[in-house]
Amino acid sequence: MTLTAFDPGAIGNYPERKYLLHFQWNDGTEKICRYALVETFNANETFNANEIHHRTKEKKDEVGLTQKEIWKKKYAKNDISIK
Repeated sequence: MTLTAFDPGAIGNYPERKYLLHFQWNDGTEKICRYALVETFNANETFNANEIHHRTKEKKDEVGLTQKEIWKKKYAKNDISIK
């Protein structure tokens, strides 16, 4: 098993944004999950007031969807890579 301790609060210590992050959840599967940066936006831009909810960071077309549904709708190329 490759499970290691990880503190998500440490992400802010990196001087540059990461494009890929790898996590292993303690869910008994021993699977390593790779997360990729799919989008960035400036929280101070004026369009965000209308396009992105200030608290949840949901876009208008994402309201009411689960994270998995948003991922499938916008980023998935096939259903094989996520179960």
